[in-house]
Amino acid sequence: MASSKRLAVFDFDWSLIDANSDVWIFDDLSKDLSLKITALHRQLQWTDLIDLLLGELYQKGINKEQIQESLAKIPFSPSMIETLRVMKNGNADIIILSDANSIFIETILNAYGVHHLVSAIITNPAAWDENGRLRVQRLIKATDEPHNCLNDCSVNMCKGRELEIYLASSPVKYDKVFYVGDSVNDFCPATKMTSNDTVLVRKGFRLEKYLNDKLSATTKIKSKIVYWNDAENILQIIKNEFANEELQISRNRNVR
Repeated sequence: MASSKRLAVFDFDWSLIDANSDVWIFDDLSKDLSLKITALHRQLQWTDLIDLLLGELYQKGINKEQIQESLAKIPFSPSMIETLRVMKNGNADIIILSDANSIFIETILNAYGVHHLVSAIITNPAAWDENGRLRVQRLIKATDEPHNCLNDCSVNMCKGRELEIYLASSPVKYDKVFYVGDSVNDFCPATKMTSNDTVLVRKGFRLEKYLNDKLSATTKIKSKIVYWNDAENILQIIKNEFANEELQISRNRNVR
């Protein structure tokens, strides 16, 4: 019996890394713009707000190199990096499904030397313009047809739909999917998974509260739900999960 092929799907902010990358950049480089996030986040769509404030950051003279240097300092636990390596060595493909943006995610992955472990990044597109100003767009633009998801998804992204599209288009048929998340927008993809899969919910964050407050929500999730505290905790969970499966495969090989 061959090793099973697994897919690990990670949210980014407060799941893979220990920060919100959108908030981090302004906390680090411009405290007044950080205060603007608090003042405006209920008035503007989040991705639009970040793009607006990145423009103001550019007007303040903050350049590409300063943004990259700031992102390279973001908390990324060695244990979480080891979790990625354990998964990769255990015959898993790793993708990121995030409401952050492509430049932030790729810059951070490169800074920590783990970009090569990630097969795909599904997120809001971002790019540096000809003047060195960072632009961020919604994955689903305001002019696009809305996703019409009935779950509590952001208007710019339905993670459940994105996961379904990825799985349907992948040439690999995965035996098991792991989903690591912390926020309410991670609920929708959890509802698209099977009883053979595992959702890893971070304790103390909004997804845990959402599941506790809306008991009907958990009935929509067929997969096993496992709660984790921090990177050290999830590393041990994944090591145990992968070791147990390899043991089962070994036993099956010995059956005559």
